Amino acid sequence: MRSSLDAEALVRDRIASYGRAKPLDSTAAALANTRLFSTCSRRELKTVAKVAKFKKVAAGTVLMREGDTGETMFVIVSGIARVSRNGRKVATLGAGDAVGELAVLGRTARNATVEAESQLDVAELSRVALARLISDVPAFSRKLLEALANRVRELDSRSL
Repeated sequence: MRSSLDAEALVRDRIASYGRAKPLDSTAAALANTRLFSTCSRRELKTVAKVAKFKKVAAGTVLMREGDTGETMFVIVSGIARVSRNGRKVATLGAGDAVGELAVLGRTARNATVEAESQLDVAELSRVALARLISDVPAFSRKLLEALANRVRELDSRSL
């Protein structure tokens, strides 16, 4: 079993294959403001930030289409996105919201279409990067599960 330091060294060695567009501190800070990563430690956030790709997305760009296979998830750092199902708007997302994680984690089709209503700054995490984080950093895995459980509880309470 790898130690936490070995896992972080492994992730650092793989940074070149993932890319990074912003300084690590601002990247980690942006991720800390998301519900999905809000319980992560500073060290864990830095590890996630190392494998995230930051992108600017033009207004009108479709981030994902309902029914497509999901290979990446996105964390919205700034801007507004529209979520629709069967062509009907179901939500508006903004800074701190994550999209696409269910398809990436569950290897399922996207359950909604997400389109940029304004220019977006997003952090993109691939299925491969997320899988490595989950297997190499056990504390991150537990916190990700907690965040997902909280989200399910929140959605469940809305449907009652």
